[in-house]
Amino acid sequence: MSNDWLVGGNRGDSARERLVDLATELIAQRGVEGLDINELAVRAHCSRATIYRHTGGKSQIVEAVLARTSAAIATQIRVAITGTAGTERAAIALTTALDAIHGDRVAQQFVRSPRVIQQARTVVESPTVTALAADLIGVDAQDTVTMSFAVRSVLALVLWPPENRDDAKRHVALLSAAITA
Repeated sequence: MSNDWLVGGNRGDSARERLVDLATELIAQRGVEGLDINELAVRAHCSRATIYRHTGGKSQIVEAVLARTSAAIATQIRVAITGTAGTERAAIALTTALDAIHGDRVAQQFVRSPRVIQQARTVVESPTVTALAADLIGVDAQDTVTMSFAVRSVLALVLWPPENRDDAKRHVALLSAAITA
């Protein structure tokens, strides 16, 4: 394979998309910590310099993969919550989010990453995460206590899911009632 993907058109966007696609495959296979820039360069048939020029480096690639994965999950949630409100909307949003995260190979790698626990505070305090969660659940993003509770609770359910489906449904019902009260 040649570097034809780097020629013509808007090669910056094309190169970035291709590199993020390949990084997504690597993360799905080996986890976040398994993403290696040298291997990415080999798979992309380009130099490390090309990777850095088009993506900014490993942390930016990881963020791009996470953003892409999160956007796909958010889309699933938006479809599922259409026409709902209140506690029902929150329960559907939470259940869909948990199912989507558990069913996505890339999202699972982010959850399995040792960095998740280390970075949990960043996730919980992220205005982007809070705003998205508030929008999807249907609550006020300015209610920082409720949103922190919701994000922390979802993170806990993702990292330590209940043993069986009935318990998971009960957890979601309790959480939905609590955050929409």
